[in-house]
Amino acid sequence: MPAGPRDTLDRLRTRDRIESIARLRVAARALGDVDVSGWDEATLKDHLEELSKVLCALDAELTRVADEVRAKGFRVAEPKAA
Repeated sequence: MPAGPRDTLDRLRTRDRIESIARLRVAARALGDVDVSGWDEATLKDHLEELSKVLCALDAELTRVADEVRAKGFRVAEPKAA
């Protein structure tokens, strides 16, 4: 039996959701590669405004996503260690 339009939409939505999670994983890995501990004070001072804007934007987006999850009644928690 051929898939109907609803099945196609469901597959597209599922793929979009999986891709969204993959993008979040990539972003987390990218952040893991950032290490400002080795920056000297002058470099940090030179880039502080731009760094602050980016960090605030990241914070706002992470908060938005977490709040949307919580609004659905779910808890955002760290995974338990194996």
